[in-house]
Amino acid sequence: MAASDDVAVVRRAWDAWARRDMDAVAGAWDPEIEWDATGARDLVPDLADVYRGHEGVRIYWRRWFEAWRGLEFEVQDVLDAGDEIVVLIRNQRQWGRYTDIATELPPYALVYTFRDGKIVRWRAFPEQDEALKAVGLSK
Repeated sequence: MAASDDVAVVRRAWDAWARRDMDAVAGAWDPEIEWDATGARDLVPDLADVYRGHEGVRIYWRRWFEAWRGLEFEVQDVLDAGDEIVVLIRNQRQWGRYTDIATELPPYALVYTFRDGKIVRWRAFPEQDEALKAVGLSK
């Protein structure tokens, strides 16, 4: 599968996520996906772990929405880096489930690694530049 096809997979998954169609999102994941949130330890310490398989990713999101009632963000860009796709995120806000207090995250990046048209790994990077360096891209 061409890298441009991988970009399309990521874009479709993000569109499905915006509709909260988690079954469609999960369709982009390899059964053995590794969801690595350790890079975002400073941003979201309670979720900084590695989650494995579809059930592991669902646990991640279940834990996220146990703490937060809403989530808004802007996809700044989706960049092709061969077997990896970088998604740059900005303007993220979420509201505490019980406090209704809004918090914001600084711009960050996610890196998706592909194999045979499926996402096999997801990594969070608290700095966009760090993610771009990790995949061999520069701004």
